[in-house]
Amino acid sequence: MRVTESMIYDASTSSLNNQLAALRSITEKVSSSKQLNRPSDNPADVRSALGLNDTLAQLAQYVRNIDNASSKVSATDTALASAGELIQRANELAIEGGNGTLDASDRQQIAAEVSQLIEAMGQTANAKVSDSYIFGGFKTTTAPYQITGAGQVGAYQGDHGVVIARIGPASTMQINMDGDSVFQPALDALTQLQADLNSGQPVQSTTIAQINASLQTILQARAVAGARANRLDTVKSSQQDITTSNQALLSQLEDANMPAAITELTQRQTTYQASLMVTAKVMQTTLIDYLR
Repeated sequence: MRVTESMIYDASTSSLNNQLAALRSITEKVSSSKQLNRPSDNPADVRSALGLNDTLAQLAQYVRNIDNASSKVSATDTALASAGELIQRANELAIEGGNGTLDASDRQQIAAEVSQLIEAMGQTANAKVSDSYIFGGFKTTTAPYQITGAGQVGAYQGDHGVVIARIGPASTMQINMDGDSVFQPALDALTQLQADLNSGQPVQSTTIAQINASLQTILQARAVAGARANRLDTVKSSQQDITTSNQALLSQLEDANMPAAITELTQRQTTYQASLMVTAKVMQTTLIDYLR
């Protein structure tokens, strides 16, 4: 079979196009540092990479949920710590007010401080994270308690809604406490203490017992908050470990071996340049070539 100029041209052009396509592919890998730049690069690995990216997105959402929950649990613990200090001070004042040697004027002075404790307790119960009240149940935009002044706090304005955070694929936890359960016993005890003192009579032993019971309620709530904080820390650490493992798998699929890729790029550039020179010489024609 006679080899024509057209056949030589087509073969040379096809070879150069193939080399150019390979050169473009390796150039793209080097510039992007990725070996998967389009589905056609490796359909099976691309599917696996897409699955891993979906998993990483879910894990990132869980970590965000955990961080949000942790901020609320931390704020809850801080508020409960303040409430505990207030009720402990109230207990000291109650014991002082139970002293039979005090007169009505002395008890009025103690009652004035108790009024401040009541308002401070109401303010503590109205703790917020960002723009959300944390002790109002689902009513996060309404203050749980209205402080009317003069040592007066209104009735609980929130609800008993349970706020749940999803912290894993099949893991949720409650992250809130309602003020009615946690703070109302303390507010009731403080109000009773205030009434005892204003009566001019020694503080009743039942009032002191009520104060101690409300303190136990606050301490128990703090224990719950602490347990929740510990669980969130543990789950977050676990989610981060899983994220790291999935990122390593994704890197194995997507990331190019840069030393090898750069070496291949250099080789293909050299080969392509050489092929261009050889093809240029082969494809040169003269009038004598046509006359033969």
